[in-house]
Amino acid sequence: MKMLKSKILAGLVLAASCLSAHASYIVGGATNSLISDSGGWAWDGAYMAGFRGALENTSNFGPAGIVNRTISTTNLNAVNSGTLAGVNMFVGTWVSDAQGAGFSAAMMSFFLGGGDLFLLQDDSSHDILGTTLGISTTASDGSDSNGSAPLFSGPFGNASNVKQFYNVGQLDETAVLAKHGHVGGRNASNQVTSAYWHAGEYAAGAGSLFIIADIDMIATTSACGSPVCGASYAPLNDNGIYALNTFSFLQANSGSKVPEPGSIALFGGALVLLALRRRAM
Repeated sequence: MKMLKSKILAGLVLAASCLSAHASYIVGGATNSLISDSGGWAWDGAYMAGFRGALENTSNFGPAGIVNRTISTTNLNAVNSGTLAGVNMFVGTWVSDAQGAGFSAAMMSFFLGGGDLFLLQDDSSHDILGTTLGISTTASDGSDSNGSAPLFSGPFGNASNVKQFYNVGQLDETAVLAKHGHVGGRNASNQVTSAYWHAGEYAAGAGSLFIIADIDMIATTSACGSPVCGASYAPLNDNGIYALNTFSFLQANSGSKVPEPGSIALFGGALVLLALRRRAM
């Protein structure tokens, strides 16, 4: 009987691991209906469509993709503990201080509880999510950014001279380091334009965290006088490579989503029935 229990337990662990490895990594953000101040930079806005499409492209992210984890994106018309429970990562997209105040606490609880966070900052009036974390954004000189892994060097290639557009920002390096973070990139004036934290580094039990000081390093627009301002995802330019390298931490299925209890129960039930049948024989 003891051996039977051990086999069942081992089977459940294996089932959970398999489910976790194949589950989609779900990335959600607030829609324009919730953060109308964000305009086309809301998660469902036109300027973020290229980024979302690249994340869901199975040639980029999927079992046979460059990174071996499938990504699904979803729209959040409300951001609270209930909606955040359904995602692995929350993306904060140029959220105004006034409109972000309603869900900054929920975002923080999600992150400290193990959820991953990707903040696309820009300027001091769209900084409520960053200041909640203790990492503020102020104006930069807008010069090109460079760095090393994981953002500037990763599975999607090497990015150099990643550009900022329109309102441009920098992060407080002292605050980043005080929160146990890593500088991800600097511009020509040595200003910090991106930072990252591995899971558990910001605080015990917290998720992974990435902060980009200008959303237009990731977004795709055309109002700067060039055909593409920011990231191109087909084909990839340096900004696009930089953006997708952010998700390289999913390689080898790290950041795994916990399988749904119902799925584990089905696997477990099947294992129990199989074990009992063998015992009866």
